[in-house]
Amino acid sequence: MATYYLPEAALRKLLEGREDTLLFAPAETSGFTWLSTVDSEVSLEALAQPRSAQSPKGFFLPATESVGRYGPAGEAATAVETARLVVLGVRACELRAREYLDKVLLGGTFEDPAYRERREAVTVISCDCVSCAETCFCTLVGGKPYPQTGYDVNLTPLDGGYVAEVATEAGEKWLGDPKAVGAEDTNPQQLAHRDEIRKEMVRRVSEQNASFTFTVEDDKPTPLPNDGEESWQRFAADCVECAACTNICPTCHCFYLYDQALGPEAFERIRTWDSCLLSSYHRMAGGVHMKLTPRPKLFSRLANRILHKFTYSPEQYEQLGCVGCGRCVDACLGAIDIRQVVQELGQ
Repeated sequence: MATYYLPEAALRKLLEGREDTLLFAPAETSGFTWLSTVDSEVSLEALAQPRSAQSPKGFFLPATESVGRYGPAGEAATAVETARLVVLGVRACELRAREYLDKVLLGGTFEDPAYRERREAVTVISCDCVSCAETCFCTLVGGKPYPQTGYDVNLTPLDGGYVAEVATEAGEKWLGDPKAVGAEDTNPQQLAHRDEIRKEMVRRVSEQNASFTFTVEDDKPTPLPNDGEESWQRFAADCVECAACTNICPTCHCFYLYDQALGPEAFERIRTWDSCLLSSYHRMAGGVHMKLTPRPKLFSRLANRILHKFTYSPEQYEQLGCVGCGRCVDACLGAIDIRQVVQELGQ
C-alpha cells in the first residue's frame, strides 16, 4: 500500500477535468451532507462533516431497476448501465455495509449480476471521519470511524491537505502519477497526526455512546426475544410503518418484483426496494381464514428487522447486519432508537 500526502490543491486537481468519469461527492445542503453529482467545484469542506445523510448503497443497488422484458418476441435481460463512477467521501461504516451486501448478493450459490457490474464500475475514495453525528455508533458494533479495508484510496484530512492511502489498482489509476498532481511522500509527523486523529475519533464516538452497555459481535448472535414476544410492543407502539429506517439503511436489501405492460404483448419486470416493516411485505393471495401474511402484527415485523441485523445475519453471514451509521435513528418518525431497543431487550 502506497501512502502520500496530498495538499488541498493537489486533491482539487485530481477531481477536476475527469470528463470520462462521473464524480459523486458530499455536498453540504441545509445542514446535512448528501452525495450529489459534481458538475462544479467540489466542496472539500464537506469531507470534514459527519457521514452523509444518504447512503451510497444506491450506486450498487438502485431503488428501482428493470431486470428483464418478455413477450411473444422472447425474453430479454435488460442491459445494466455501468458508467464509470468515482464516489468520494465514503465512510468506514458504508464500506462495512458494502462488504455485507457482497456476502448477501455475491457470496451464495447464486449471485446478482447487476449488483456485480455496478460494484465493479465504482472507484471508492473513502475518507476518515473527523466529525460524527450524534447518532453515530460504529464502535458499539465492532467498527471504527476510519476505513481499514474495502477502499481504493482512503483520505485522512489534515491541516491543509490529506494523507492518501492507495490500496488497489483502481486507486492507482485514479491517482495517476503522484508527482504530476503534486502529491508528496508522507513524513512520520503526518502519519503520527493521522493516528492521533483516529484515536480521538474513537474516543468521541465511544464517549457519546457511553450510556449503552451492550456488546455485539459479528460472529455471535445477539440474544434478543423471538419475534412473537410481546416485549417488542414497547417499541412498536411508536412505529408508524413508514419504512424510512429500511429505505435509509445501507445494508437493507429486501426487494419487490412486479410486472408492467410496455405494449399489447410486451412486458417488463421491475425490481424495487421493499421493507419488512410494511403490512404488505410477503403478502400472499388467499381466501377467508387463510394466513395472508406471515407477520400480521407490527411488533413482529419490527422484531424481525432488529433480529435480522443482530441475530440472523451473524448466524448466516458471520457479520452483523448493522454498521452503526445511525441513519435509521435520524429518519425514524417515531423516534425509535435501535441502540435503545438492543439495550433494553438484549439479555
